Amino acid sequence: MHLLKNIGIPLLLLILVQGLHYQWDTTPNGRYTLNENTRKLLRELEQPLEIDLFLNGKLPADYLRLQREMQTLLKSMEQQTDQLVINSVDPFEGSESTERLIEEMTRFGLPPEYTFEDQNQTVEQGVVFPWAMVNDGNQSVRIPLLEKVLGDNPQQKINRSIAQLEFHFFDALYKITQKQKKTIAVLTSHGTSESVKIADLMRSLQPYYQLASFDLKALENDPQKTLENLKRFPLLMISNPSQAFTETEKYLLDQYLLQGGKQWWAINAVAVNRDSLFSGEGSAVAVGRTLNMENAFFKYGFRIQKNLIQDLYCAPIVLASGADRSAQYLPYPWPYHPLSQPTKNSPFGSHGGKVIMPFSSTVDTLINIVKKTILIGSSDFSKSLQTPVKIELKEASEKLRPESFDLPSQPTGIALKGEFRSAFENRIPPIMLESPRTVGNSEMVVFSSGTLAENQVDKSNPLELGYDKWTNNFYDNKNYVQQSLHYLMGNEALLSIKNKTVVLPQLDLQKTKVLSPTLKAVLLLAPLLILLLIGGILLRWRGRKFGQ
Repeated sequence: MHLLKNIGIPLLLLILVQGLHYQWDTTPNGRYTLNENTRKLLRELEQPLEIDLFLNGKLPADYLRLQREMQTLLKSMEQQTDQLVINSVDPFEGSESTERLIEEMTRFGLPPEYTFEDQNQTVEQGVVFPWAMVNDGNQSVRIPLLEKVLGDNPQQKINRSIAQLEFHFFDALYKITQKQKKTIAVLTSHGTSESVKIADLMRSLQPYYQLASFDLKALENDPQKTLENLKRFPLLMISNPSQAFTETEKYLLDQYLLQGGKQWWAINAVAVNRDSLFSGEGSAVAVGRTLNMENAFFKYGFRIQKNLIQDLYCAPIVLASGADRSAQYLPYPWPYHPLSQPTKNSPFGSHGGKVIMPFSSTVDTLINIVKKTILIGSSDFSKSLQTPVKIELKEASEKLRPESFDLPSQPTGIALKGEFRSAFENRIPPIMLESPRTVGNSEMVVFSSGTLAENQVDKSNPLELGYDKWTNNFYDNKNYVQQSLHYLMGNEALLSIKNKTVVLPQLDLQKTKVLSPTLKAVLLLAPLLILLLIGGILLRWRGRKFGQ
C-alpha cells in the first residue's frame, strides 16, 4: 500500500498528464490560440502533408526567437490533426560550400537572408534560410517565414514575422488543399494594363482563383451575349484603362454590377506621358483623362478628382548626376509617388506596409444609400495640383518645403457595398436588354492609381509586383492588391488570419544600451544578495530554534 501511494499513483498521474494536450493562452490578443479557420482546415485534411522546415542551423538570437514561435505554432497545429509530418532540415548539414548551397536553394525559390551581428566590436555576417515547404506528394508550396516591410528595423521585422506565422502556414495549406476555384475575369480591352505588367499579380493569384481574360468589345453586335458571358464571373478586374467606354459598354458594366457582379478598378484620372517625363525631355503635361464612366461613378456615390496628389512621405526615384564616367545615380524624393497607408478601419491591409500609388488623385465620396469605406490614403502631409499642370523631372532635385504640404490625408481608394441604383435610371438606355434592372446589390473597390497592380519589367521579364529595380526597395502592393481581391471574392478566412492582431513587446535598444552597465551590475549582484539574505534568515532561524 505504501509503495502504491508513493510510486504507483504519481507514476499514473505522470502518464495521464503526458497524454493531455491543453494550452492556456493568457495573452490579451490570443497570440497562441489558433484561428477557427485554421482549426477547421486542419481537421478537414484528407491526406498526410509533409512540412519541411529550413530555419535551422546556427541562428542569431532574433531568428532563434522566430524558430521557437514557429515550433510552438506547429505543436498547436499538430494537436488538431494527425495528418501533418514535420521535418526539421538543416540546409548546411553535408554542404561543402556555402556559395553552392545558396545557389542551389535560390534555384528552388528559397533565397537566403543575410544577417549581421556585432561580435566583440566586429561585424559578423551570417546566412539563414527563413523558409518552410509543404507538399502532398504531387505538389509543393513554399512558406515564407520572414515578413519584410520597408522601414522595419531588424526587431520589428522579426516581430512582424512572428505575428504573420499562422497566416503563412494557413495560406500554404489552403493553396495545396483547394479543389474548386472561383474565376476572376480580367478586362483586356480599352487599353488596360499590358499582360507583362500584371504578370506577377496574375501568377500570384493562380493558386487561389482561375483567371480568364475578357474583351468587352469582342461581341459588339451582340451586347446581350456579352452581358451573359460577363455574368458567368463573380468579379471583373479593370486595371489602368486608357480608352473611353462607349455608352453601350457603360450600360453593360452597369447592368453587370446591378445583377450582382463585383468590380475592381484601378484608374488614372490624370494622364501623364511617362515616356516624355523620364526621357531626354524630362517634362510632361498632366491632363485630365475621360473614360466616360464619370457620371456612372457619380451615381454610385463617388468621384475621382482630376488632380494630382503630392505627398511629403513619398518613394524616391533615381536620377543621374554628372556626365559620362563621372555620373552618379542618386535617389531623390518624388512627391508624385505617394507611399500610401491603409486606414485602420479598412476591412483588409491595415497590418501591412506602405503601398506605392504613382500619380494618384483624390477620391471624393458622395451621399447616397451605398455604404462607403475609405481603404487607403496619402499621409497627413500632402497637397494637390489641379490639372492641366506641367511636371518636370528636375523638381525631384529641388528642396521640398514641408510647410506647403498642408492638406490632411487624401483618400485614394474606397470600397462600396450595398444597393446601387442604375446610372441609366430615368434615362433612355443605349440598347435594349432582357430584364434590365434599375437597382441591385453588389460591391466595388476603386483605386485612383492605375499602376497600383503593375509590376516593373526588366529585359522583357516581369519583376515582382512592388519591387523597384532602381532603388531596390520593396513595397506592399502585391499583398495589398491580393487582399483587396480576396475581400471582393468573399474569402474571409484568408483575410481574418492575415489581419489577426498580435502585439509583441519591443525592446528599446537605445535605452538598453544606456542602461546596460547598470543592468549588468544588478544581474550580477542581485542573486548574491538574495542568497545572502536567505542564508541570514536561515542562520537566524536556526539560532533562535536551537540556540541556548
